[in-house]
Amino acid sequence: MGRGPSFERMLNPAELLIEPELYLRDGRSVRSIADAIRLLREHEGRPGVDNRDEVLHLLERAETDSELQRAAEAFLAWTKDLDLLAPAPGVELPPKSLH
Repeated sequence: MGRGPSFERMLNPAELLIEPELYLRDGRSVRSIADAIRLLREHEGRPGVDNRDEVLHLLERAETDSELQRAAEAFLAWTKDLDLLAPAPGVELPPKSLH
């Protein structure tokens, strides 16, 4: 992202793109930090069960490239933990083992 140690101005989360975009099981996709924040806000936090609030705060408060990267990684882990992700269109999952 090429910024200095901290953001000089508050960036628009819609302009901070997630590449490649993430596809969700409900048919939506997450293309930006704004989309990620919106998804987190839609989910009810379950203290002791998931870290939704922590991930949301990381995304909202990120001030450096490294903080933003850490927040994006935490968001990806959260979506995987809740099994929210779907394969990208045109990508087939390998067959499950019958064993």
